[in-house]
Amino acid sequence: MRKKIRNYMLQYHMVEKEDCILAAVSGGADSVCLFLLLCALREEFGFTLCVVHVEHGIRGAESLRDAAFVEELCRKYEIPCKIFHCRALAYAREKRMTVEEAARELRYRFFEEAAKEFGAGKIAVAHNQNDCAETMLFHLTRGTGLRGLCGIPPVRGKIIRPLLCVMRQEIEAFLESEGQKFCTDRTNEELLYTRNKIRHQVMPLLTQINTNVVPHMNQTAEFVAEALELIQELGRGAYDKYVHQKHQGICIRQGLMQEPSAIQRALLHKVLAEALGSSKDISNIHVQQILELFARQSGRVAELPRGILAQRIYEGILLRKKGEGIPSGLPRSIKLLPEGSTEVLSYGCKINTRLLKKNPENEEIPKKMYTKWFDYDKIKGTMQLRTRQEQDYLVIDAEGRRKKLKKYFVDEKIPSCQRDQILLLSDDTHILWIIGYRISEDVKVTEHTRRILEIRVDGGEQSE
Repeated sequence: MRKKIRNYMLQYHMVEKEDCILAAVSGGADSVCLFLLLCALREEFGFTLCVVHVEHGIRGAESLRDAAFVEELCRKYEIPCKIFHCRALAYAREKRMTVEEAARELRYRFFEEAAKEFGAGKIAVAHNQNDCAETMLFHLTRGTGLRGLCGIPPVRGKIIRPLLCVMRQEIEAFLESEGQKFCTDRTNEELLYTRNKIRHQVMPLLTQINTNVVPHMNQTAEFVAEALELIQELGRGAYDKYVHQKHQGICIRQGLMQEPSAIQRALLHKVLAEALGSSKDISNIHVQQILELFARQSGRVAELPRGILAQRIYEGILLRKKGEGIPSGLPRSIKLLPEGSTEVLSYGCKINTRLLKKNPENEEIPKKMYTKWFDYDKIKGTMQLRTRQEQDYLVIDAEGRRKKLKKYFVDEKIPSCQRDQILLLSDDTHILWIIGYRISEDVKVTEHTRRILEIRVDGGEQSE
């Protein structure tokens, strides 16, 4: 056992000479095993050891007994120990978390505090192969991508997991051979918690199918982690190509949709983590929301965790904080000429126009979202790019019936917070085109059209 752990720690470069390692010891079998093995390997690796224990205030006298057990164990081996006491139930109620989530957050907060106090650069926790397999199943039942199937990594930042190469049975056998006692947490047997159901009901059934299910699942987790690492590397290469900062937020260009799906997802996960400040609350659902937004009209918005919005713009997708978005319109209306190119900087797009003498032979009227044909001779006065005004309307059928722009927005279920941001093309009388949506019926090209005005909206990598 000692040799196996030693080699695993070397394989993943978990420690270096003169490191100070903080071991998280709950008093349970896994953490006591971790403690004994680190004590045994101290001299060979040349590191110093210290211990932290967090008493969550959940199990009353039993919880205090575990803290006293850890304190006595450290005294026996002359290892410095820091005990923290907290009230996880009250914290869970205050933060509106589950007790499991609250206990974990408090635990790792105290780990960091103890590491700082001891000057420890590494924090050793006692996850084993069974924990990894159970975590994979937990993520799988909730819905996950490749990241969730990686299980538990051997090293993440300053967290190291030396026992991740052994199963729970090996740990218990080692403690028995050493004659070492440990504490038993009765809540680990309760089936109220999802993880306990997986541990005590699902895993035994899988073990009946194949006794090697735990090591096989851990091997799969390693393979998935290798594949994810490659995909993430390709995603980092795509980052410079498709992502850039705008003063309103982070812009992801439309061209990303030309890349393989795996790269799209990897890049979007990375950008989301950047926008949110961490990857903690990001799930596959949020990535899927953005992917679907790429296929929708400009101005559409999806809400993401921590007050972040994903907004469809002409250039692609803008990630921004709620309330700090694209200007609610143009600083002024912009005159549009029938021939030329006009930049609309606040929208990150360019409007290209050209006149065609007649319908080009064998060419169909464009049915694209951002390229439209108009009967130029039916346009009255000056064309303008602007946002909505009172009394705006468009013509909705060949009989000339009108619809107020406000009612159109309501019928299309466009949120009121987005309506002032939608770019419009108008003439001196009415709306010609709600850009990204429909054009007015009375300016559509017919067999009687003599001059066609083609208008194309381009934005960065915008393609249709």
